[in-house]
Amino acid sequence: MGVTWIVEKGNTLWKIGVFEEGELVSRVSFEDFSSDAIPSVEPEEIMLSGSGAWTEEEEAALHDICDGNLFVFKYGDGHPLVTQVYNPSSMGTDRVANSYAVQQGIDDYMRVNPAWLIVDVGTCVTADLIVEGVHLGGSISPGIQSRLNVMNSDTHALPRVEFGLDEEKVLGQTRGLSTEEALVRGGADGVVSEIIGRWTSLKQEYPTIGVILTGGGSSNLELGPVTPKFADSNLTLKGYYALLQSIKSV
Repeated sequence: MGVTWIVEKGNTLWKIGVFEEGELVSRVSFEDFSSDAIPSVEPEEIMLSGSGAWTEEEEAALHDICDGNLFVFKYGDGHPLVTQVYNPSSMGTDRVANSYAVQQGIDDYMRVNPAWLIVDVGTCVTADLIVEGVHLGGSISPGIQSRLNVMNSDTHALPRVEFGLDEEKVLGQTRGLSTEEALVRGGADGVVSEIIGRWTSLKQEYPTIGVILTGGGSSNLELGPVTPKFADSNLTLKGYYALLQSIKSV
Protein backbone atom coordinates (compact mmCIF):
# COMPACT_ATOMS: atom_id res chain seq x y z
CA MET A 1 0.00 0.00 0.00
CA GLY A 2 2.89 2.39 0.63
CA VAL A 3 2.44 5.83 2.18
CA THR A 4 -0.88 7.67 1.94
CA TRP A 5 -1.68 11.16 3.16
CA ILE A 6 -5.23 11.94 4.24
CA VAL A 7 -5.48 15.73 4.09
CA GLU A 8 -8.49 17.18 5.88
CA LYS A 9 -9.29 20.89 5.63
CA GLY A 10 -11.57 21.86 8.48
CA ASN A 11 -13.20 25.19 9.23
CA THR A 12 -10.28 26.13 11.49
CA LEU A 13 -7.34 23.76 10.95
CA TRP A 14 -5.65 21.55 8.40
CA LYS A 15 -4.99 17.97 9.51
CA ILE A 16 -2.80 15.48 7.71
CA GLY A 17 -2.80 11.84 8.69
CA VAL A 18 0.06 9.70 7.41
CA PHE A 19 -0.92 6.09 6.75
CA GLU A 20 1.63 3.37 6.09
CA GLU A 21 0.39 -0.02 4.96
CA GLY A 22 -3.11 0.93 6.07
CA GLU A 23 -2.16 2.06 9.58
CA LEU A 24 -2.18 5.64 10.85
CA VAL A 25 1.39 6.32 11.99
CA SER A 26 1.41 10.10 12.54
CA ARG A 27 -0.73 13.23 12.36
CA VAL A 28 -0.03 16.93 12.13
CA SER A 29 -2.36 19.93 12.51
CA PHE A 30 -1.76 23.52 11.44
CA GLU A 31 -3.61 26.71 10.54
CA ASP A 32 -1.79 27.86 7.39
CA PHE A 33 -0.78 25.57 4.54
CA SER A 34 2.96 25.72 3.87
CA SER A 35 5.88 23.45 3.03
CA ASP A 36 7.13 23.83 6.60
CA ALA A 37 3.86 22.55 8.09
CA ILE A 38 3.32 19.39 6.07
CA PRO A 39 4.91 16.00 6.93
CA SER A 40 8.40 15.26 5.66
CA VAL A 41 7.63 11.71 4.53
CA GLU A 42 6.66 11.68 0.84
CA PRO A 43 3.32 10.07 -0.07
CA GLU A 44 2.51 7.79 -2.98
CA GLU A 45 -1.06 9.09 -2.96
CA ILE A 46 -3.09 11.82 -1.26
CA MET A 47 -6.78 12.17 -0.46
CA LEU A 48 -7.98 15.77 0.00
CA SER A 49 -11.28 16.39 1.72
CA GLY A 50 -12.93 18.20 4.62
CA SER A 51 -15.70 20.58 5.59
CA GLY A 52 -13.57 23.69 5.01
CA ALA A 53 -12.49 25.41 1.80
CA TRP A 54 -9.10 25.24 0.12
CA THR A 55 -7.63 27.22 -2.76
CA GLU A 56 -6.73 26.04 -6.24
CA GLU A 57 -3.09 26.76 -5.38
CA GLU A 58 -3.23 24.51 -2.30
CA GLU A 59 -4.85 21.71 -4.28
CA ALA A 60 -2.23 22.11 -7.03
CA ALA A 61 0.57 21.89 -4.46
CA LEU A 62 -0.81 18.61 -3.13
CA HIS A 63 -1.20 17.37 -6.70
CA ASP A 64 2.49 18.00 -7.30
CA ILE A 65 3.60 16.39 -4.03
CA CYS A 66 2.12 13.01 -5.05
CA ASP A 67 2.92 13.31 -8.78
CA GLY A 68 -0.75 13.64 -9.67
CA ASN A 69 -2.00 10.70 -7.61
CA LEU A 70 -4.51 12.96 -5.85
CA PHE A 71 -8.05 11.95 -4.94
CA VAL A 72 -10.46 14.77 -4.05
CA PHE A 73 -13.64 14.04 -2.08
CA LYS A 74 -15.74 17.16 -1.67
CA TYR A 75 -19.20 18.18 -0.52
CA GLY A 76 -21.83 16.94 -2.97
CA ASP A 77 -19.88 13.93 -4.21
CA GLY A 78 -21.44 10.50 -4.10
CA HIS A 79 -20.23 8.05 -1.46
CA PRO A 80 -20.74 4.44 -0.32
CA LEU A 81 -22.21 5.16 3.14
CA VAL A 82 -25.39 3.16 3.73
CA THR A 83 -27.76 5.82 5.03
CA GLN A 84 -31.43 6.66 5.33
CA VAL A 85 -31.01 10.43 4.83
CA TYR A 86 -33.07 11.80 1.95
CA ASN A 87 -30.11 13.14 -0.02
CA PRO A 88 -26.88 11.31 0.90
CA SER A 89 -24.67 13.67 -1.13
CA SER A 90 -25.87 16.61 1.01
CA MET A 91 -24.03 15.27 4.06
CA GLY A 92 -20.81 16.98 5.07
CA THR A 93 -17.75 14.95 4.18
CA ASP A 94 -16.63 14.77 7.82
CA ARG A 95 -19.99 13.27 8.86
CA VAL A 96 -19.70 10.75 6.03
CA ALA A 97 -16.16 9.84 7.09
CA ASN A 98 -17.06 9.40 10.77
CA SER A 99 -20.10 7.28 9.98
CA TYR A 100 -18.32 5.21 7.33
CA ALA A 101 -15.47 4.44 9.72
CA VAL A 102 -17.89 2.90 12.21
CA GLN A 103 -20.05 1.28 9.53
CA GLN A 104 -16.99 -0.43 8.03
CA GLY A 105 -15.92 -1.87 11.36
CA ILE A 106 -12.97 0.39 12.12
CA ASP A 107 -11.65 -0.58 15.57
CA ASP A 108 -14.43 -3.19 15.87
CA TYR A 109 -17.04 -0.72 17.10
CA MET A 110 -19.89 -2.58 15.40
CA ARG A 111 -18.69 -5.89 16.85
CA VAL A 112 -18.67 -4.43 20.36
CA ASN A 113 -22.10 -2.81 20.10
CA PRO A 114 -24.81 -2.52 17.40
CA ALA A 115 -25.79 1.10 18.13
CA TRP A 116 -23.60 4.20 18.34
CA LEU A 117 -24.01 7.96 18.47
CA ILE A 118 -20.90 9.44 16.83
CA VAL A 119 -20.30 12.95 18.20
CA ASP A 120 -17.76 15.23 16.50
CA VAL A 121 -17.00 18.32 18.59
CA GLY A 122 -15.48 21.08 16.46
CA THR A 123 -16.72 24.36 15.03
CA CYS A 124 -20.06 22.57 14.99
CA VAL A 125 -21.20 19.59 17.03
CA THR A 126 -22.42 16.81 14.75
CA ALA A 127 -24.12 13.71 16.09
CA ASP A 128 -24.73 10.75 13.78
CA LEU A 129 -26.65 7.61 14.64
CA ILE A 130 -25.47 4.21 13.38
CA VAL A 131 -27.60 1.17 14.20
CA GLU A 132 -26.89 -2.33 12.87
CA GLY A 133 -24.53 -0.86 10.29
CA VAL A 134 -26.99 1.69 8.88
CA HIS A 135 -26.72 5.46 9.23
CA LEU A 136 -30.08 6.73 10.50
CA GLY A 137 -29.45 10.47 10.33
CA GLY A 138 -28.19 12.94 12.87
CA SER A 139 -28.04 16.49 14.14
CA ILE A 140 -25.87 19.59 13.78
CA SER A 141 -25.54 22.33 16.40
CA PRO A 142 -23.04 25.09 17.24
CA GLY A 143 -19.72 24.10 18.78
CA ILE A 144 -18.39 25.54 22.03
CA GLN A 145 -16.51 28.47 20.49
CA SER A 146 -19.38 29.18 18.09
CA ARG A 147 -21.75 29.48 21.06
CA LEU A 148 -19.36 31.85 22.79
CA ASN A 149 -18.95 33.93 19.61
CA VAL A 150 -22.67 34.41 19.03
CA MET A 151 -23.26 35.48 22.64
CA ASN A 152 -20.71 38.22 22.05
CA SER A 153 -21.85 39.28 18.56
CA ASP A 154 -25.59 39.21 19.28
CA THR A 155 -25.50 41.14 22.56
CA HIS A 156 -24.30 44.56 23.62
CA ALA A 157 -22.58 43.79 26.92
CA LEU A 158 -21.25 40.24 26.83
CA PRO A 159 -17.50 40.04 26.11
CA ARG A 160 -15.71 37.84 23.61
CA VAL A 161 -14.25 34.76 25.31
CA GLU A 162 -11.91 32.14 23.86
CA PHE A 163 -12.39 28.53 24.90
CA GLY A 164 -8.95 26.98 25.29
CA LEU A 165 -8.36 23.30 24.68
CA ASP A 166 -6.35 23.29 27.90
CA GLU A 167 -9.45 24.10 29.94
CA GLU A 168 -10.36 21.81 32.82
CA LYS A 169 -12.71 18.93 32.12
CA VAL A 170 -16.24 20.03 31.25
CA LEU A 171 -18.60 18.18 33.57
CA GLY A 172 -21.95 19.76 32.68
CA GLN A 173 -22.17 21.38 36.13
CA THR A 174 -22.71 25.07 35.39
CA ARG A 175 -21.29 27.39 38.07
CA GLY A 176 -19.51 30.44 36.69
CA LEU A 177 -18.42 32.98 39.30
CA SER A 178 -17.72 35.75 36.78
CA THR A 179 -19.31 36.78 33.49
CA GLU A 180 -16.45 35.17 31.57
CA GLU A 181 -16.70 31.95 33.57
CA ALA A 182 -20.48 31.93 33.15
CA LEU A 183 -20.10 32.23 29.38
CA VAL A 184 -17.61 29.36 29.23
CA ARG A 185 -19.73 27.21 31.49
CA GLY A 186 -22.85 28.00 29.48
CA GLY A 187 -21.22 27.25 26.14
CA ALA A 188 -19.22 24.20 27.19
CA ASP A 189 -21.62 22.68 29.70
CA GLY A 190 -24.42 23.17 27.18
CA VAL A 191 -22.61 20.88 24.74
CA VAL A 192 -22.11 18.21 27.43
CA SER A 193 -25.76 18.41 28.48
CA GLU A 194 -26.86 18.22 24.83
CA ILE A 195 -24.85 15.04 24.20
CA ILE A 196 -26.04 13.37 27.40
CA GLY A 197 -29.62 14.39 26.60
CA ARG A 198 -29.50 12.90 23.10
CA TRP A 199 -27.97 9.69 24.43
CA THR A 200 -30.61 9.45 27.17
CA SER A 201 -33.43 9.95 24.67
CA LEU A 202 -32.06 7.46 22.12
CA LYS A 203 -31.45 4.89 24.87
CA GLN A 204 -35.21 4.45 25.18
CA GLU A 205 -35.29 3.05 21.63
CA TYR A 206 -31.79 1.54 21.52
CA PRO A 207 -30.99 0.35 25.07
CA THR A 208 -27.35 -0.54 24.38
CA ILE A 209 -26.44 2.67 22.53
CA GLY A 210 -23.00 4.14 23.22
CA VAL A 211 -21.18 7.34 22.30
CA ILE A 212 -18.01 7.74 20.26
CA LEU A 213 -16.41 11.16 20.72
CA THR A 214 -14.10 12.74 18.17
CA GLY A 215 -13.05 16.23 17.10
CA GLY A 216 -10.72 18.86 18.52
CA GLY A 217 -12.91 19.78 21.49
CA SER A 218 -13.85 16.27 22.54
CA SER A 219 -10.94 15.74 24.94
CA ASN A 220 -12.40 18.33 27.31
CA LEU A 221 -15.77 16.67 27.70
CA GLU A 222 -16.70 14.35 30.57
CA LEU A 223 -19.98 12.59 29.78
CA GLY A 224 -20.68 11.20 33.24
CA PRO A 225 -23.43 8.54 33.04
CA VAL A 226 -22.90 7.70 29.35
CA THR A 227 -21.77 4.12 28.80
CA PRO A 228 -20.31 2.61 26.70
CA LYS A 229 -18.23 5.55 25.52
CA PHE A 230 -15.01 5.87 23.57
CA ALA A 231 -12.88 8.80 22.44
CA ASP A 232 -11.01 8.61 19.13
CA SER A 233 -9.51 11.88 17.90
CA ASN A 234 -8.45 10.18 14.66
CA LEU A 235 -11.81 8.66 13.71
CA THR A 236 -12.43 11.11 10.85
CA LEU A 237 -9.02 10.49 9.28
CA LYS A 238 -9.58 6.73 9.51
CA GLY A 239 -12.97 7.17 7.86
CA TYR A 240 -11.49 9.17 4.98
CA TYR A 241 -8.89 6.45 4.50
CA ALA A 242 -11.65 3.81 4.31
CA LEU A 243 -13.54 5.99 1.82
CA LEU A 244 -10.40 6.29 -0.30
CA GLN A 245 -10.17 2.52 -0.60
CA SER A 246 -13.78 2.44 -1.79
CA ILE A 247 -13.20 5.27 -4.29
CA LYS A 248 -10.15 3.53 -5.72
CA SER A 249 -12.03 0.26 -6.18
CA VAL A 250 -14.76 1.82 -8.38
